[in-house]
Amino acid sequence: MKTRFLLSGTVIFLSVLTFCAASAALPFYVRLSFTSDTSTSITVTWNTPEQAGTTVRYGTSPGNYPDTATGTSFEADAEQFGHIHSVTLTGLDPSTTYYYAAGDDEDGFSPEYEFTTGPPPDENCGVFKFTYLGDNRPDATFGAGQNWDQILDQSWNHSPNFVLNGGDLVIDGEDIEGWIKFMAWTSNVSARAAFMPAIGNHDTGPGEGDTANYNQLFTLPRSTCDHGSDTEDYYYFTFGNAVFVSLSTETFEQGDIPFQDQADWLDGVLTRNPAKWKIVYLHKPIYTQEVLFEISHKPNEEEQNEALVPVMDEHHVDLVITSHNHWYERFHPSACADMGDPASDQACSTGAGNFETGTVYMVSGGAGAFTIPGLLCGFEPGRARCSGEHHYLFFSIENEVLTMETWAAYPQANDIIDSITIVKEKDECKPVDADAGADADTDSDTDTDTDTDVDTDADQDTDGGSYINAPDEKEDGGVSEESGSASCGCSTPGARSDTWSGWDMLQILLPNLSHSFRFVNPWFIVPLKQSIYSAM
Repeated sequence: MKTRFLLSGTVIFLSVLTFCAASAALPFYVRLSFTSDTSTSITVTWNTPEQAGTTVRYGTSPGNYPDTATGTSFEADAEQFGHIHSVTLTGLDPSTTYYYAAGDDEDGFSPEYEFTTGPPPDENCGVFKFTYLGDNRPDATFGAGQNWDQILDQSWNHSPNFVLNGGDLVIDGEDIEGWIKFMAWTSNVSARAAFMPAIGNHDTGPGEGDTANYNQLFTLPRSTCDHGSDTEDYYYFTFGNAVFVSLSTETFEQGDIPFQDQADWLDGVLTRNPAKWKIVYLHKPIYTQEVLFEISHKPNEEEQNEALVPVMDEHHVDLVITSHNHWYERFHPSACADMGDPASDQACSTGAGNFETGTVYMVSGGAGAFTIPGLLCGFEPGRARCSGEHHYLFFSIENEVLTMETWAAYPQANDIIDSITIVKEKDECKPVDADAGADADTDSDTDTDTDTDVDTDADQDTDGGSYINAPDEKEDGGVSEESGSASCGCSTPGARSDTWSGWDMLQILLPNLSHSFRFVNPWFIVPLKQSIYSAM
């Protein structure tokens, strides 16, 4: 259990001054991400208030760092972010825990953190865990307090290999203070597991691509090859026997119909990566319940369904996870394109538990912002579950078995409120290599869905029991990429130039101290900071 201390402003101020004088360029906001092969590499990113060296030292034993790697840095457009450093560690051993520290000998290193590399890439075999959280931003409009760090800590108790986020990390993507607080609240987890977000409507600006605060703070893969944007707004990575694709509903809407270019890029990614599990996540929902007076957003808000749903059906994507609406929804397997209505705003159920014939669509927007009360869930065609509780999603993949648990979270009791289990045909392990041929998806899925729901919603859920499924006749042709390779769709971001200098160290060190040293809750730092600046 975490212990939080609330000290006087005088003590904190003196502590900050001492810390600043001793280490003006000490790394902070250390965070991990995937930009290449997830089994043999990881990317480390951090900030420093001034220009400093960009080095990571690491090894497989605590406090022992026989290996070092160097990278690049640039000065952020927002001077409060200081200098942003990034190093990609390569040549690592799969499924191995490493210990590391970021910084340099002259200016000092970060505390020691640890991470574990992914399993070897394989079309069929893989054992790992991950979490999904969305809409974690505080919501001052409705008086909601800061819940994100408590909910993130609860999700971390499941020991995920990595963390997905559905976007709306902050209230205003152009507001520097919001990003500073978010990074401080998040870095205790993001320094230990790759944090892979999708961009939300609140995260954008200023500008698009490399000029946006979101893109400067995160080091993510770039979408390349046909219909790629060469930005980090949408991207993919592979992990074990799964491919994960993050799409953008906020940028790059180009195409003959909205988002057709992203859909064509997605089609290429899924064709070249014939993994057993296919998971797509994006911010704005494909399907959701629209509540009166716009309390919740409408489905298909950006008219993305007509372009995206046919690709989901063609490749039989297993899960599509979205956020944006601040509650939890899960729909029965759906296949609107296969049923002739890809632009539908409502799910086209293939039957409760028929996972072999449809995609499970979910909305998860309960990681911190004000949530929509469950009594407003009402009835939505094709929906299996609805809850107004704060929550996060926990996933476990063990080869042919995927289990999803939805956990209610702070300030509610940390209990399971929904779960599904999908069981596919057991296949021989098939390590991925550059010459892998076409994927004939012949999974015979068996559903052992054991849902539980404690919410008072109007949806009727008949999932349960066992379903022996007919083989899926769809084929995903193409050549498989090596997992997380720096080729089509997953390339390491290039170095950004370093052309500016100077900034206020206290602006960024004060909130960072609140997290790293647990002096005080981060929301107490903001008025304290303002009073210190006024006194200066």
